[in-house]
Amino acid sequence: MMDGPAARPPAALPRGAGFTLVELLVVIAIIGVLATLAYSATGTMIEKAKTIQCQSNLRQIGLAIHLYASDHHDRLPSNSHQRGPDGSPLSWTHTLEAYLGPEFLGRCPSTPDHPARITYALNDLLAEPDGTGIPFLSVRDPSTTLTIAEIATHQFSEHFHFRGAARGRVSASFFRSLVNVTAHGDGANYLFVDGHVDTLPWPEIQQRLDQPNPVLLQP
Repeated sequence: MMDGPAARPPAALPRGAGFTLVELLVVIAIIGVLATLAYSATGTMIEKAKTIQCQSNLRQIGLAIHLYASDHHDRLPSNSHQRGPDGSPLSWTHTLEAYLGPEFLGRCPSTPDHPARITYALNDLLAEPDGTGIPFLSVRDPSTTLTIAEIATHQFSEHFHFRGAARGRVSASFFRSLVNVTAHGDGANYLFVDGHVDTLPWPEIQQRLDQPNPVLLQP
């Protein structure tokens, strides 16, 4: 009886078919870099979305201010220094509720832990010393005069106190003590009297404050 064909030994793996330790380390490093880039891109997209939402908030406020002015002899809204007959404050945060609607939150999503109920404040130079809003038409340059900005994280007031600046000149340091100038990366969102919103870097704001007879704050 003849034996069957001898069993063949398993074929050897082609040389170089497996991964060396160095190759595995390279692959792991590449995966790590890609994961970091993806995380960074996701974080950037999230922050961009928050900036856009904040811009939307300010545009809604701007529209509400214009509607309010058209219903109140073309005057801008008052700040909390102005009082009604019953002594209640006539702040813009109350008088604009009828135009903003009950669902408006008035908070920037980039500062979720801000202690203030509303994280935006009114330029007090757009009101008389008693808090009454000035006439819309008295603003020299509505496209470059600030109406609403984001308040610094240690501030609570619904209006800024630019009127209290030394010698009437708002310095960059005084401005920065009141305004969250880096709420969105290296800049912040600003609403202007004409209703448009800009995201401006801090150096741009400094430059505007340093101009002679600046219209950034002074109507």
